[in-house]
Amino acid sequence: MLGKSCNLDNFHHAWVNLWKLQTTPKVRHLLRRACTGSLPVKALLKARHMSEDDKCPWCSDEVESMSHTFFTYKAVSDLWLQCGCEELIMEGENDFKVILERWASKLRCKQQMGATLLWAIWHRRNDMVFNSKKTPHLVVVERVRRLVADFDKYHLSIYGAGPAASTTQPRSPKKWVAPPPGIIKVNCDASVGGDGWIGLGAIARNEKGEVLFAGTRRVRGRWPPIIAECKAIYFSIRLALKYGVTNICLESDCQIAIARLNKSTVFFTDLDSMLEDILEASSKFEFISWSHVKREGNYVAHHLARLVSFGIEQVWIKHCPRDVSPYVLMDNLSLD
Repeated sequence: MLGKSCNLDNFHHAWVNLWKLQTTPKVRHLLRRACTGSLPVKALLKARHMSEDDKCPWCSDEVESMSHTFFTYKAVSDLWLQCGCEELIMEGENDFKVILERWASKLRCKQQMGATLLWAIWHRRNDMVFNSKKTPHLVVVERVRRLVADFDKYHLSIYGAGPAASTTQPRSPKKWVAPPPGIIKVNCDASVGGDGWIGLGAIARNEKGEVLFAGTRRVRGRWPPIIAECKAIYFSIRLALKYGVTNICLESDCQIAIARLNKSTVFFTDLDSMLEDILEASSKFEFISWSHVKREGNYVAHHLARLVSFGIEQVWIKHCPRDVSPYVLMDNLSLD
């Protein structure tokens, strides 16, 4: 999980700064890789004896270090100026844990724009290296502004307030609450049986309570309940990606897992290994939020997890099993 350049003394401090950033999963994923020294810039590949070439693919003169890639190359520094984020340029600094710590004193909107620009710079770099495609500055700047605006729009639609207000967590609801338009809510749960079988359940519904898909999976194992709950979350994410859902609110009645995912907090236990897999997969969504709900509001997923499916895994598209239909109806009738 940790790159060779990661210093454990300030790793967790950097993690706090990272999860506080108001940005999309794919941007957060890039920053996690940067903080752990696992972004494959050419200087790193050469240091690990994976390549003989360490020159910048743009200028072919300077070594492609983290600092050169994201800050000091002339074309890149121009992007920071055009986005109004020149104060975030960290010339000569290759340690992103230090960079995030220095950014913490800047305006939140600047941090958000800067983090998104880092993702756009890396995306453009890969487009050039692997596809020989050069993206104009104007396109990059407009892409960054659009991504920031889209994130703020989704954030507002879910939390009903700007990003600055997101530090206060709302009280967990006791009934199923429909997501805002454009967002799909995916509920999940796990059932740990005494016979060595663990059931996983997931259901995706839109703002009208209409079912997009429902799924169950049975697994042989002797997992602790918290691991089983995380397996259910991972199962739900995998189904959502498989069926093309790009903007989701993932809801579970496992408060510990949801709290840890909201903070992107990962340490070194078996649970953290599972959380890392979930966060890795979640970076593929355009938008994702984590929501805790009381057991009363998660009955559909709860009963799906207890359902004995045919075979190992079973999925229903645009409907759900007859055994859980009454609970879906109850959720729909409870909508305001």
